[in-house]
Amino acid sequence: MSDQHPRSIADQADAWFARLQDADASDDERRRFQAWYAADQRHAQAYERTRQLWSLLQLPAERVAERLQAESRPAPSPPPRAAIPFRRYLAGASAALLMMAWLLPARIQDWRSDYRTGPGQQTNVTLADGSRITLNTDTALAIRFGARERRVVLLRGEAFFEVAPDPAKPFIVDGGHAEARAVGTAYGVKKSGADLAVTVAEGTVEVGDGVAAQAVRAMQRIEFKQGRLQAPQRLTNDDSLAWRRRQVVFQQQPLSEVLAEVNRYRAGRIVAVSGELGGRIVSGVFNLGDPQAIVDALQATLNAQAAHLPGDWVLLYY
Repeated sequence: MSDQHPRSIADQADAWFARLQDADASDDERRRFQAWYAADQRHAQAYERTRQLWSLLQLPAERVAERLQAESRPAPSPPPRAAIPFRRYLAGASAALLMMAWLLPARIQDWRSDYRTGPGQQTNVTLADGSRITLNTDTALAIRFGARERRVVLLRGEAFFEVAPDPAKPFIVDGGHAEARAVGTAYGVKKSGADLAVTVAEGTVEVGDGVAAQAVRAMQRIEFKQGRLQAPQRLTNDDSLAWRRRQVVFQQQPLSEVLAEVNRYRAGRIVAVSGELGGRIVSGVFNLGDPQAIVDALQATLNAQAAHLPGDWVLLYY
């Protein structure tokens, strides 16, 4: 049996599956895959999990394609018979790619994680060293403690860390392109794609991106965005950590930004159907425990209409 870490095996399985979907995959690559697959039972199990996920996505994608076909505007003249299955194939393939792009990254992150939450969920975790983590909605992270450091990989989402002091083993939250390093303190970290935001509640945290580093102190917030580490900002309140009391706070922000944040807590989505509506400025404090109250408040504030669709989707429009 191999001594590889199971998360590393999952990474290899994903990479092999993606490579073998390419028609350019060589015979040598296929032989090496077969050797890898047969070398360890865990390899086969990880690969089958990835394959099954993609198989599960085929039926929803086909349904999306069928709906697109049914709702499309009839052409002035019938297309050639040969074009019909080709268009259906393209629609199905496009729908499959869209759904995979939306669903697959989160599923892979879930497989790689040690702890995770779904939309609207929060959970508390106590680690072996006594450090405590509060995971916010739709969050996944992996624990990578070693002899010289305590590393937590934030795969997606947001968490609050209360770090048990240990000067010999720094506590590092790895956000991919940037990381936050502390010895014993309390701070929140939020990952949005390649961007990272760190809000310090107690003590000092060093945030770096491999090029620059900044010491961030209590009641300060720093962001890594657009590929660069920004300057720390002084905070006058704890609004960016309001999620810990099940609230979100917005101060003069476009509706598009408000919805992007609120939607993190929902299984479905609230969507502004026009750019004009998405640009409207919104302020307010919203209770995350009452999703419908958020819709009602936005509808009243914006004097908008709301259409409720299956799957907890809501369309806001004038």
